[in-house]
Amino acid sequence: MPVSIADKILRLSLTTFPFIDASQFFPSLSTYKVDRAFDLTEFEEAMKHFFRGNPLFSKCHLVELTFDTPEDFPLSSFQGLLAEKYESYYDSFLLASVTYRSDPHLQGIFTCIPFPLQDGYKVFRFHQALMKTLKTRQDGFQIAQGLEELGIRADELADFLPPAQTSPSGASKELPVAFAEGAEPPVKIGPFLERMRADFLDRDSANMFVLKNSLYSPKLPLGNTLRFLTVPRSVIEQSTGIQIRDYYRAEEQREIDALSRLERREDFIEAGQARIGKMIATPDVFAVNNYGNVSAHDGTDAHADRGTLVKYEWHMPLIVLGLTVGERSGLSWTITIRDKAFNFATVRNSPQGDIVDAATGRNPAASVV
Repeated sequence: MPVSIADKILRLSLTTFPFIDASQFFPSLSTYKVDRAFDLTEFEEAMKHFFRGNPLFSKCHLVELTFDTPEDFPLSSFQGLLAEKYESYYDSFLLASVTYRSDPHLQGIFTCIPFPLQDGYKVFRFHQALMKTLKTRQDGFQIAQGLEELGIRADELADFLPPAQTSPSGASKELPVAFAEGAEPPVKIGPFLERMRADFLDRDSANMFVLKNSLYSPKLPLGNTLRFLTVPRSVIEQSTGIQIRDYYRAEEQREIDALSRLERREDFIEAGQARIGKMIATPDVFAVNNYGNVSAHDGTDAHADRGTLVKYEWHMPLIVLGLTVGERSGLSWTITIRDKAFNFATVRNSPQGDIVDAATGRNPAASVV
């Protein structure tokens, strides 16, 4: 029986990274309005469903984090927490229940998960499936069913898993970039990409990376299927937003066609190493990561009174952020929940005025949606 494309996408993502270290962990936080906070015992029971039949994860490190207010746990602090906790979860991932003394009806799900194993959109879906499982006390993950429906040979994925480095991590608490955050009414893909085009040209970037998930399956909150689709400056300069979209869709299809021809483990390893080598070598990158409208997964489909998503925050791991450092580089990411588009962007660390301008809304990178 031939290997499915979904299976091949996972194999390629796994072999893109020769090992896992602290620079590759992906921190993210979902914040919910709840009638009461779920305790760690309930988290433990819910996670049993996630690990059942799971080829990538068999355990996690579950902790509870409590802050005075949500403002005491900002996006800019995620990396520091990751560095502090890394030694205890290098062989798995960190899962935290987050509560706030100022509001007993807010609860967060915070994770640091190795990027080679799980991309950001799949982390988002994992959070929502976990909350659904907490609310209903039934399996909201459906891991085995999702793997079967996508034709993924779970028993073979172990041959493609990158090993984790177990030596002292030396994980940095400092981010190589500063962030700006905002929220605006959502827009459609054409106007959105027009704004990304303007930011790209303002930074005088040479290449756009469109970070696009190739497997939006609602049945599998697991795995890394993120693709870094390159759109060169020559295309950006002469294209509308929709034309940029058409270009990266065609680029994705070309990559899928090439992937379909891979069969042997050695072929995936060679293709994975070529992939990360090309990514690292691409100069002056402006990266765009748009989750789109995720309102269908905001928790209102099952016992909304027990928990509803109000915000999702994340940033890419250091290995990706490093590609966006520089005067001609950057990263913009956005997610739409109901009637609000939460947008985030890197701002240039020098000159200092760029950070000030972004904070006051005068930097174009701070106004993406």
